Amino acid sequence: MIDETDLQLVNLLQIYPRMSWANAGRILGISATTAANRWHRLNGEGLAWITTYPNLETQFTAIVEVDCRTDTLPVVIQQLCQHPLVVSVEECTGDGDLLVWIIAPDMNSLTTLIIEWIGRLDGVHGTRSSLITEVIVGGESWRVNALGPARTSQATATRPQQAPESTPSRVDVVLAEALARDGRVSATALAHLLDAPVSSVQRRLQRLLVGGKITMRCDVAPQFAGWALECTWLATAALNHKPRIAELLRDQPSLRAGEWTTGAHNLRLTFRANTMSTLRGFEQTLAKTLPGLAPGDLVVQMRAHKSMGWLLDSAGRTTGNLVVPVFAP
Repeated sequence: MIDETDLQLVNLLQIYPRMSWANAGRILGISATTAANRWHRLNGEGLAWITTYPNLETQFTAIVEVDCRTDTLPVVIQQLCQHPLVVSVEECTGDGDLLVWIIAPDMNSLTTLIIEWIGRLDGVHGTRSSLITEVIVGGESWRVNALGPARTSQATATRPQQAPESTPSRVDVVLAEALARDGRVSATALAHLLDAPVSSVQRRLQRLLVGGKITMRCDVAPQFAGWALECTWLATAALNHKPRIAELLRDQPSLRAGEWTTGAHNLRLTFRANTMSTLRGFEQTLAKTLPGLAPGDLVVQMRAHKSMGWLLDSAGRTTGNLVVPVFAP
């Protein structure tokens, strides 16, 4: 049974995924043990989990529509889900049968994967790709909004604010992979993994997280937060309106993510809604609020099979199975 404290705990971890249980308990007025036990229950039921993946703007990130014969769709989905560069796989409405996200360390890897691997899978008969050129609002910014201003401020204060610059190394890759498997793994366990002092690992962690080399977020299943629809609105905007659009989008609480992309539509906005009427209202609000916007397609997610490495069940809960993304040094 999900209660208000569960929602507030997840909200805290959305603000800072590695917040200590002591701090979480202090903010919520419960013990550290209770906070940890609540999280382990939610995570064990597949309702909430920590996701770690490469920064989309430091890699080559593509969104690919895949056309596939219906009879081969289950096998193609399984093959796509097992590839580490294919971080997300969805069935959705629109022109493509599948929508996949790819995060690759270089253009050659990206091109080879799309053209020579995905394009040659049995049953695939077409692909269309666009590249992310800029992230306006990342998926890590979405909140369940269960906390008041005071607790939100307390939670924000627990996040590390500064870290010295460092050159990416193989050690950073090992740390990122460990965080992908378990975003709550302790610094002591990481120190044992690296055979390094805890203080050294903590400094590396801070540089990794604050420096924007990786992205961490707390994800939730639809039933946890109560949304029924996840939709992507494709639009075209004049380049001179980009700053104003970005400013206005950051004030939209329903917005899940927003990116500038290449292709016929240069703006992708993903948001969550409870009903189709809410969806239409949000669409109309955006059209009125955002200057110089030419609405395009509306794509509705029907079923997600993989989300930033984590394999999902039919209800959108994590199965606990992870295909670790590729973290390039």
